[in-house]
Amino acid sequence: MNPPPIRTIYDLADYFGFRVELLDLPANNPGFLDPNDEYIAVNRHLPHCEQVFTVAHELCHFISDHKRPRRNYPSRWLNQSYQSRPAKFYVRSVRFVLNRLLPPEREADMFAMSWLVQYGGGRTLKEFLDRHPEKFSLCLFVSLDALIRLPFRLAKTILVKLFLTPNKL
Repeated sequence: MNPPPIRTIYDLADYFGFRVELLDLPANNPGFLDPNDEYIAVNRHLPHCEQVFTVAHELCHFISDHKRPRRNYPSRWLNQSYQSRPAKFYVRSVRFVLNRLLPPEREADMFAMSWLVQYGGGRTLKEFLDRHPEKFSLCLFVSLDALIRLPFRLAKTILVKLFLTPNKL
């Protein structure tokens, strides 16, 4: 049986087994991930655009396993242990630089902004940027990244359809 399609960030949270709870939180707290990974708490007084951003942000913390003592990296080779001293030194150096350039909070913000740019809809994104103009550069970076990757995704899709689907004559 196929899982239902993921159309909203709430569908994605449900896919990972989270329920989203709208709670009365202080104004300076948009939300948090439950310590037991059972639910995502979101401030009910925030507008919809910020609630979507908060859910995506907290999902990234879960997916990237930011609670672990050693961060889970997007690249498989950065998550492995190595016996070779040069390999250990190189991977440790890359991890250090990555942690400086992309700390967990920034990574979670990038994931959330990426969700808004690609799936959130123009109105939701515009409303979020109107409320948070300081996030415009992040939006620009994520948008450019998506545009750069688009031709490669299209080429991959076309090649898969041409060569990996059976001919129907």
